[in-house]
Amino acid sequence: MRKITVVQVIPRMRSGGAELGCLQVAQALVKAGHRAIVASAGGRMVEQLRAVGAEHVEMPLAAKNPVSLALNARRLAALVRTERVDILHARSRAPAWSTLAAARRTGTAFVTTYHSEYSERGRVKNLYNSVMARSDTVIAVSHHMATLIRARYRTPEDRIAIIPRAFDQSQFDATLVTPDRIAAVRALFGAEPGDKIALLAGRITRRKAQDHFIEALGLMKQHGHALPLAVLAGEVEKGDFKAELLARAEVLGIADRVRIPGFVSDMAAAYTASHVLLNISAFEGLPRVALEAQAMACPVIVSDTGPGREVALTPPDRPRAAATGLRVPVADAPKLAAALVDILADEDARREMGARAAAHMRATYTLDRLTSSTLKVYQTVLARRGLI
Repeated sequence: MRKITVVQVIPRMRSGGAELGCLQVAQALVKAGHRAIVASAGGRMVEQLRAVGAEHVEMPLAAKNPVSLALNARRLAALVRTERVDILHARSRAPAWSTLAAARRTGTAFVTTYHSEYSERGRVKNLYNSVMARSDTVIAVSHHMATLIRARYRTPEDRIAIIPRAFDQSQFDATLVTPDRIAAVRALFGAEPGDKIALLAGRITRRKAQDHFIEALGLMKQHGHALPLAVLAGEVEKGDFKAELLARAEVLGIADRVRIPGFVSDMAAAYTASHVLLNISAFEGLPRVALEAQAMACPVIVSDTGPGREVALTPPDRPRAAATGLRVPVADAPKLAAALVDILADEDARREMGARAAAHMRATYTLDRLTSSTLKVYQTVLARRGLI
């Protein structure tokens, strides 16, 4: 494959699954001798991009108003012409509209990644979402997402590539996490000796369902169960929602068991220190945090959704003796409370579940598979256009 230049387009390079995937693909491109550029409004991960040899171009790509979309399309088209870009790869809907326009103006190959199960609320919303399926190839992050793309947009099979998200084995390796790192993260969480930690990792936003976790803890207290330390780890996207969570915890009498530490840099240690990870939102593509936690031998509680059923081995699809976690209905605090009690009750069974989880992740969701499959998509798209 000849040397190519790929521009990945994303609103911001802050922490998150889409951003991490962007970084991982950029690193793989550079390692393979290609040129990797990321266009975004910036964020904490820009320095990591530069550290792996990728380039960053700052543009106001988080904006969603029509004027900004048009101006961004012009900026991206200019970037394509100046830098002789071979492929534009969009990872979010608003900037994807700008990327689509730039690709059409310049005749550049266009790839998208469909990261999440976007809600459908009428024709306007459906049209807005549809940009993610208007590319030469749309990458679906799970089999569930591929099924959704087929149903919503009637996308031909040869234009869908299923590339599940992955975890970085060099970073999420339990043998590398020292006792000092675990102690540091427990101190960050304010954990006392003997505290069991239930971790919900993700931006503090209603979409991630931290409010349902708070309600489940309230029910556990009401029924006399020992409470884990509930850690809601992630950037605060909605300050008013954080305040709402803390106020509700006060009302339920569980505020002393809730921690909101913000962004956590050492997630490998956070998963190792935790007894269970929760990923209970209604809309996910394939939750990367669930992959990472399981890779670190931390069992999971996931939503009873397509991605939830795909990301973990859970009853009733699998016998309890083969499970890597438990599954609960979306927005069902009583069932979530019961699952927490269940998974934390027997430490030996929890450890065995975690060991199965780590083995399953290392057999299925490797970073090498993700990056090599993505580079193969680029090659296929260019070959179809007769450009390689």
